Amino acid sequence: MLINKKLYKFIIFSFFILIFMISKAEANMEIKKFLTKNKVEVFYVNSSTIPMVDIQVIFDAGSNKDNKLNGLSNLTHGLINEGTKNKKYDEISYELESNGAIFSASSYKDKSIISLRSLTQENYFKNSVKIFAEILSSANFPKEQFEIQKNQLISFIKEGATDPSDVSINLFYKSLYGKHPYANPNEGYVSSIERISRKDVMNFYNSYIIRQNAKIVIVGSLKFEEIKKLAEKISISLNSSTNKNNQVHKGEIQSPSKKSFFKKLNSEQSHIYIGQHTIKRGDNRNFPLYVANYIFGGGGFSSKLMKEIRVKRGYAYSVYSYIYPLKSIGPMAINLETKNSQAKDAINTIHEMLNQYISKGPTKKEVEDAKNAIVNKFPLRVSSNKDILNYISMIAYYDLPLDYLVNFEKNIQSVTPKNIKDALKEVLLDENFITVVVGNENPF
Repeated sequence: MLINKKLYKFIIFSFFILIFMISKAEANMEIKKFLTKNKVEVFYVNSSTIPMVDIQVIFDAGSNKDNKLNGLSNLTHGLINEGTKNKKYDEISYELESNGAIFSASSYKDKSIISLRSLTQENYFKNSVKIFAEILSSANFPKEQFEIQKNQLISFIKEGATDPSDVSINLFYKSLYGKHPYANPNEGYVSSIERISRKDVMNFYNSYIIRQNAKIVIVGSLKFEEIKKLAEKISISLNSSTNKNNQVHKGEIQSPSKKSFFKKLNSEQSHIYIGQHTIKRGDNRNFPLYVANYIFGGGGFSSKLMKEIRVKRGYAYSVYSYIYPLKSIGPMAINLETKNSQAKDAINTIHEMLNQYISKGPTKKEVEDAKNAIVNKFPLRVSSNKDILNYISMIAYYDLPLDYLVNFEKNIQSVTPKNIKDALKEVLLDENFITVVVGNENPF
């Protein structure tokens, strides 16, 4: 697609600024929060690193709203820029590209995000925001595009069913969450996608991609008054609905009675997940567990898992753990791939490490080293508009304190070995761990 010379020069200029400007950590950034005239919350951070503006409209419209049509949120967001009442997909694509803008829409377990990145030069910015607002207000999901994407998604799911990485993560969530919506993959199942009609997609859009279900996040170099005008424009474009069925499907989260799960799949390696339920987003044990996980499996080559599983025993090239707080209780997961013949030994070793870690906790030196590493790396995690935007989106959606980033380092540094040991014993119970294996040989 051809881009006019004036725009090309402006983009090149912007990239030179990005390349040669020394980025400053923005952990002390001020988050402004206000309401639009029609009561949509707006979160804004000024970032003058480059002449760009990043916008995210967050909706409480993730896969937990799919109900029995698993994959509905994902399919809806994949189709949302395929056409509007006034424009076809190629027209939308051309207008965005010719103005140097990037559009995206994604669906997650809890939420969905529709975003725009635009240059701040007035004519490009104005045109980009106009088409963005049109997508939010009048997406019409053309029948032809609906059928194409639906078939593509079915093919994608079928292909994933032969990939042990995809099969193992899906089996882990299914085994851990049972009847709760988190059990299901965002993309759904072949059987559920086949049942989804264009009308279902339009109903989801009209029920969930609405003003009452939205929060707006903006990061950029615009002045505050310009941000307020932008937020009002986006807010006005959002449809309104009185539909009262836009609530989370509340399946119960219970610890599985079965602790070992195996699925046979032709693979040279066993793909292993070990984990259990942990905490909700915003839990006061978040920071102790954050440091605890960094020490155990989240700190790369410095982590206990990497030292024991890869360096000492050679069971796996990569092994890691993460804690993923969600609106409902999120998981802790440990993941690795190992030879089928080594799977049993690797699993037993990890369970022994978990039992010892939960019982004794980390040493004082391990805690201090981890805290220093986390704090020293943190500026790199907020060094771009996109990084900041994602953090602010998390703060906005999960109703975290506005000073979350300001106090992040202080909260990490305040964690003690006792805090970690207490949190581990409260949250991670040995009897609640499950182990999922996908591979050629059953290690159980």
